Amino acid sequence: MHDLIREIRALAQTGLHYTRDPYDRERFERLIEISAMLYSRTSSADLETIERFFIPEKGYATPKVDLRACAIRNDRVLLVLERSSGKWTLPGGWADQNESPKEGIVREVLEESGFDIEVVSLYAVKDRDRHPYTPKYPVSLYKLFYTAEVIGGEPRDNIEISDIGFFDIDDLPLLSEDRVLAADVIEGMNHYRGARGAAYSD
Repeated sequence: MHDLIREIRALAQTGLHYTRDPYDRERFERLIEISAMLYSRTSSADLETIERFFIPEKGYATPKVDLRACAIRNDRVLLVLERSSGKWTLPGGWADQNESPKEGIVREVLEESGFDIEVVSLYAVKDRDRHPYTPKYPVSLYKLFYTAEVIGGEPRDNIEISDIGFFDIDDLPLLSEDRVLAADVIEGMNHYRGARGAAYSD
């Protein structure tokens, strides 16, 4: 069901991008509204959360890109505590225009934690829908995971983050499974420690 709803939304969004007919525009806008309502009935996220997350999504529908860093210091992984969920995650966020993925993840880690990092390697590219992240979203989302070393800086909370810490992978805190799974953290640490084959990719 989620796949069908997502496809309806993508077709409507792309239709809005190309149409010049005002009546078709109304129809496509209504399809987007319906897709959000249907999705809220099949997801643990409510309609307001879904609409806030995806609006203003415009143009030809393509997957969004989420960047995450498994940043290591003294064999422990850097995690940040989200104010919104009260749970921990690898620092990261959306990829920005005019910025490479590596540049983006360096910026995100600095903004969210106060630490400077040096990117070591890409260890996974995951299609969010093929893994047990929750809740599910009505658009496709690709997650790029990098290993990195903490090379400077100091903890600094902000409007999104209330705490910053380093953790052993055998003693991880409660994770925000909207953003990251324990498997993501463990895979990152294993990759960093030396089992560096090709990056995982869906």
